[in-house]
Amino acid sequence: MKPFEKLPIEKQARIVNASISEFAERDYETASMNKVVERAGIAKGSLFNYFKTKSSLYFHIYHLALGEVKAYLRKVRDETADLPFDVRLAKIVDSGVQFITEHPRLARIYFRLIYSDDSPNRKKIVDELQSMSDEYLGGIIQDAMDRNELDAQLDKSQSVFFLDAVLTRFLKDYHEALELGDQDRFDREQWVIGITKLFSKGLS
Repeated sequence: MKPFEKLPIEKQARIVNASISEFAERDYETASMNKVVERAGIAKGSLFNYFKTKSSLYFHIYHLALGEVKAYLRKVRDETADLPFDVRLAKIVDSGVQFITEHPRLARIYFRLIYSDDSPNRKKIVDELQSMSDEYLGGIIQDAMDRNELDAQLDKSQSVFFLDAVLTRFLKDYHEALELGDQDRFDREQWVIGITKLFSKGLS
């Protein structure tokens, strides 16, 4: 067991919360371990005992966030497994909006990672995220093809690419509007309906 994992849960939570805030508010290069220490209310030496470098702390936070996203997506996938494709897709799109609304700091870290070069081993992380998206969306589309809700001759890899691109762009723009307090310019229900129609009717 790693030293960090031996800490009391409350102390782990303080360090994680402080780290998420720091990486959300600053890009990777300007994020400060000293600020994490200050936010968490711990000794600087303690933090470096748990995480030798800023990159090791970043990866820990990234993998925690990724685990939370995976659990969230699995729950939505499993709860919608028996629903028609259009209903299922609408719930998945809306759940994406719900997630970034409930986890704005994680969303900020995620979109900065996707759209900038500012993170260690960015390509490896982006490849991992892309693989996760391909598997998740690919499974949703394959289920619909198997049930004759989508054309069985559909190019699944292209469909996943298009759906992923639209979802990522929509959620990024919604998150930016949310950060500015301007989310009312998006009619959430209409956007969910529009994206759902595009892919349920346009792909069939």
